[in-house]
Amino acid sequence: MIQTKLLIIEYNTINNPEQNPIKLKTIRSVRNLLMQIDFISETVPLDNTEKLKELLTSLKGEALNKEESSIAEELITIKE
Repeated sequence: MIQTKLLIIEYNTINNPEQNPIKLKTIRSVRNLLMQIDFISETVPLDNTEKLKELLTSLKGEALNKEESSIAEELITIKE
């Protein structure tokens, strides 16, 4: 589910006439973090921005930057 949402965000960013290369790089960075999750045994919080940010911070091993936090917020608010 979260991977689908991330793909939607990436697709929208790529197809935006004013492409944002920093956002694309950040999306790919977040995707790499999410690839570390075993989705069968772990639950990804899809309704709580702060918990998602905590999960991503834990996976990254350091605080999220502004762009990564923005992507996490967008993942929670985007509708499929």
